[in-house]
Amino acid sequence: MFAAALIDAGADAEKVTAAMQAAAEKLGRASVRHQKTSDGSSRLFIEVEHHHGHLSSHRATHLLEHLFDDFKVLPTYREFGFRMLNHLIKAEKEAHATFDFDMGDHHHHHTTNDEGHHHHHHEHGEPEAWLHEAQDILIDVMGAVMGLQELKAPTTATLTSPVSWGGGSISFSHGTLKVPAPATAGMIKNNHIPAQEGPIETELFTPTGAAVLSALEATEVKPFPEDIKAVKQGTSRGTKNLPVPPLKISLFR
Repeated sequence: MFAAALIDAGADAEKVTAAMQAAAEKLGRASVRHQKTSDGSSRLFIEVEHHHGHLSSHRATHLLEHLFDDFKVLPTYREFGFRMLNHLIKAEKEAHATFDFDMGDHHHHHTTNDEGHHHHHHEHGEPEAWLHEAQDILIDVMGAVMGLQELKAPTTATLTSPVSWGGGSISFSHGTLKVPAPATAGMIKNNHIPAQEGPIETELFTPTGAAVLSALEATEVKPFPEDIKAVKQGTSRGTKNLPVPPLKISLFR
């Protein structure tokens, strides 16, 4: 949603989606499309046919380094992108430790027939995060850094209201848990993100969204400044049509 809002605020949609597409293709066959919603907000449709169900934190960092080089990401925005990734990695490690997920020497096997399938085995002496659903962080990082760079925007932000994480439960690779997801809850707590439950019983604040706000150091809630005019504004929605307001960002000089 953040990348879509940056596009809506004026970032070049082709450049942003091209960077996201390149990141998505590191994970598998992919497509990234930008559309406008009925209320005029931006929306990104991202489809990835993952090659694997996991991505190590070390490999994620390595892939991101190459993507930053390929798209000539400037130092300020590279640092922001790595902050995003590292916040998520830290939260995933803590979540796996808390919920007793498999996080030590990580073994994973894929054994199939001769039709292009394979068998592989990984061991790591030091614990690291294994990104399952969260491996899409690469796509979100590239969308965020390219959008911010296109707009020459700052890499810090202030909230105008606490973030709503929604409610209900989510099912993912490790089972079913209450919203917010463990990694999201960890970043809310560790990075002092103002957040609250509701207003509907579905997940509104994901680990990648929490990684964005953590990297933006969005720890304060302040009223929208009435005496300063925003230079650029953008709104976006996720892939679902939900009865909540769109995400809105405003850029000031």
